[in-house]
Amino acid sequence: MKVLGIGESVIDNLYLVDDEKPELRSAPQKHVGGPVLIALLLLARLGEDCTLVTSLGNDEDGELIKSLTKHENVTIIPKTQRKTKVNTILTSINTGQRKKIRGTTVHRKIKDLGRNFIRQFDVIIMDRHEHDAFYEVVKMKKPSAKIIIDPSTEISKFTLDMIKYADYPIIPIEAVTPTYTGSLEQIDHVLKRLYEWTNKPLIITAGDIGSFIFNGSTAELLPPLPVKAIDTLGAGDVYRGAFAFGIIQGWDLKKTARFSNIVAALQCTKLGNAAAIPTKEEIMQYQDTLLEGKILTSCTLNNIFLQLQSKL
Repeated sequence: MKVLGIGESVIDNLYLVDDEKPELRSAPQKHVGGPVLIALLLLARLGEDCTLVTSLGNDEDGELIKSLTKHENVTIIPKTQRKTKVNTILTSINTGQRKKIRGTTVHRKIKDLGRNFIRQFDVIIMDRHEHDAFYEVVKMKKPSAKIIIDPSTEISKFTLDMIKYADYPIIPIEAVTPTYTGSLEQIDHVLKRLYEWTNKPLIITAGDIGSFIFNGSTAELLPPLPVKAIDTLGAGDVYRGAFAFGIIQGWDLKKTARFSNIVAALQCTKLGNAAAIPTKEEIMQYQDTLLEGKILTSCTLNNIFLQLQSKL
């Protein structure tokens, strides 16, 4: 099967920070990032045929991204602009959690891809930055093609459309309850409204408690692979890449989400974004765990809420 990714590519300047001395930072480390790019790099490592359409600067950072995608066998179709976007990432050496300070470079919009181009692909992964391209994909894709989205935590008319038209709406928990401080009734209300809007199971990524599938009334929690987190950067990105891989394999939602949890957890054991993507060999070490289903737990939404609250 052929996978198309459409979204921004960036450079992340990563600094290690001690929570007790936040004014002290390590020297910056330069890493390649971008939600869709990271998802495609993972899929290419797993043997899938991937093409990325992205805006790239006509600069040294853009050349770095081109070099990496070529090395990883991802076909790239760049929309050239003057500069590549550069973000600042502050990663805690204590918890692995990170803070992103977004760069100010505005990406050139991707549009006018054409029906014949879009209809080549079986799975299409998109981020929230490409409004025009998203509606083109919805209108022009072949009926069997599946859309996977990365809306980030943005709540807008456009991201609600992404959720509605996606075949697999994968949403971060922060979009449902930004600080985990809402009530259970509020979370339940938001999830039910989102389910009514899309009329499909919602896959909610929830950090170190794993992910869960909400079917409109009940939820099933899939706990994460227990690892020591070094850096959480890119975990949601590889989750979507792993999810796409599961769909390509014909797995059901639970097995696909378990696999995605494993890959996202492994991503957190190394520093960086593209540099931290696990290899196929590293992932397959956990295949027996996946097949045996040892990390699947039936759970009520109330129990999930209590786990979220415990993280405060």
